[in-house]
Amino acid sequence: MFRYLHLARTLDKQLQLLRRSRKKAELAVCRYDQLVKDLRGFGVRHDAVFSKRTKNGENRLKNCVKYDLGGGYRLVTVRSADHLMLTFVGGHDEANQWIERHRYDSFEPQDALYAVEEIEGSWGEEPGFGGEENIEQEDPYEAELNARLDQSTLQKVFQGLYAVRRDAAGSVGTGGAAARQSL
Repeated sequence: MFRYLHLARTLDKQLQLLRRSRKKAELAVCRYDQLVKDLRGFGVRHDAVFSKRTKNGENRLKNCVKYDLGGGYRLVTVRSADHLMLTFVGGHDEANQWIERHRYDSFEPQDALYAVEEIEGSWGEEPGFGGEENIEQEDPYEAELNARLDQSTLQKVFQGLYAVRRDAAGSVGTGGAAARQSL
């Protein structure tokens, strides 16, 4: 859970440039505004926020997450303990260049380059942000998939594993030791 939201002082300038750009950039600014509103209201694990994360993630910066604003625009965030820093907003290529330039920076909560606001509210623990996994809390998507699975579906999907398990127990299976003995 983060308690403090740090907005880079350069974000206003970046957003103004986007507002004066093409229609897609204006739409990205609207999506940025909604994403920040959702971050303040719900936290990073809420579906409205979590679903906006880019598919491939970001490994060049520790605890960095990129959000897709549509039309090739991204929001780059970095988390440090209970501080979430919104560092850059812009096009996909500009976001990659920004990350390359800042990949060795240390993002400190007391940095004067960021305006800080304390977030009121508690959303519980937020696992899965930037590689910090908490196994005890289950992802809602995974819970829904697990509810749909039954034993026969698992046996169809993992036929080879079930055959090996039956062979190890001494039963006749479709492969493994029983198949080798018949040769």
